[in-house]
Amino acid sequence: MIIKPSINFLNLDNDATLIKNVHTILAAMTDNPNYPNPMPELPLITLVLSQFTTCVANAADGGITLTALKNQKREELVTLVRNLASYVSVTCNGNLATLLSSGFPSQKTQRTPATFPSAPTDLIISFGISSGELDAVVSSDDGVATHNWQLFAASAPTTILQTKETTGGRNLFSGLTPGVIYGIQVNAVNTAGTSDWSNPVSKMAV
Repeated sequence: MIIKPSINFLNLDNDATLIKNVHTILAAMTDNPNYPNPMPELPLITLVLSQFTTCVANAADGGITLTALKNQKREELVTLVRNLASYVSVTCNGNLATLLSSGFPSQKTQRTPATFPSAPTDLIISFGISSGELDAVVSSDDGVATHNWQLFAASAPTTILQTKETTGGRNLFSGLTPGVIYGIQVNAVNTAGTSDWSNPVSKMAV
């Protein structure tokens, strides 16, 4: 798992919230033994934060010039804090507790990439309600989107008679000949790919 500070707030926060969050980071970083040599230096960030706070107050009454000055000072502050986040990212060395001690939030944990599904192993075949029907059921693992089914006569396993794709772990084969033994197989599909076919399960249609 990759541990990095999140800096989304630098773009998403309004001015007042940004000031509050940067104050929190500066307080957490000051005399923090986990971060002995902050870069950029904290006094510089503190100075620019103070200047930005003053600009926000001055721009409250409006005016293009004062607003532009405020935006310029915000950009300067954001750049400094972003560079500080890079320092924290390297210095914390993947330790979440160390990262959080900096006052920065952590990035959300990245999802584990999907792996190929295993071939189903619990295929059960039973009789359908009507003559010539076989009801096939298999459990569906987390992340499986669809199942592929195939049916063949047990006497000719290489000749596929019916195929079907379902979003659940169940399929009803119909129109079968009573007295004929059929084999059924199923596989599973997720975002990573398709599993091997299950071992065939045979049953006589009635």
